[in-house]
Amino acid sequence: MRRSERLLPKLPLFAVIIVVAMLAGWWMAHQSNPKPTGVESGESLPMPVAEERVVHLYFSDQRDEAYLVAEQRVMAPPVDDTVFGRWLVAQLVSGPQQGAGGRTLPKDALLSAFFITDKGKAIVDFASESFAAHPGGIRAELLSIYSVVNTLVMNVTSIRSVKFLIDGREAETLAGHVDLQDPFEVDMMWVR
Repeated sequence: MRRSERLLPKLPLFAVIIVVAMLAGWWMAHQSNPKPTGVESGESLPMPVAEERVVHLYFSDQRDEAYLVAEQRVMAPPVDDTVFGRWLVAQLVSGPQQGAGGRTLPKDALLSAFFITDKGKAIVDFASESFAAHPGGIRAELLSIYSVVNTLVMNVTSIRSVKFLIDGREAETLAGHVDLQDPFEVDMMWVR
């Protein structure tokens, strides 16, 4: 028997041994240096950074206070819709910054609570003394209401309507004129 004839049956066995050795080496390399996934390592995964966004706040027009005008502001991405909604109402209470609009909520209005239901209704609860300094009149009250409603609905995707409460209870009006029993939906007819 020639030497080449004796090696021929051993060649497939030699190829299998080399493939198994390569696979074992690959497996060992990955076991000794695993990549943490965050969940397994206890660390949080880095989240992609969202860009700042533009929001529109609705204040009364300064000339005759008959309509709402939009004021644009740039903000950091919101943590969640509830935090975002509270921030928007706080900005309305703070008043306009760019001089084109007028205040729609008293400067000492106090937001007691804010949350969003599963059906997209924002509950905006003001403290009872919040509207003691309201200028009064049906138009001023409607501007206050739609300033809040339009700002929330147009900027927060999960909000479809807004229900006003005073001290955690249903109130008849904010300042004596507009019925607050039902939630309000956006009304862009107030905007110029």
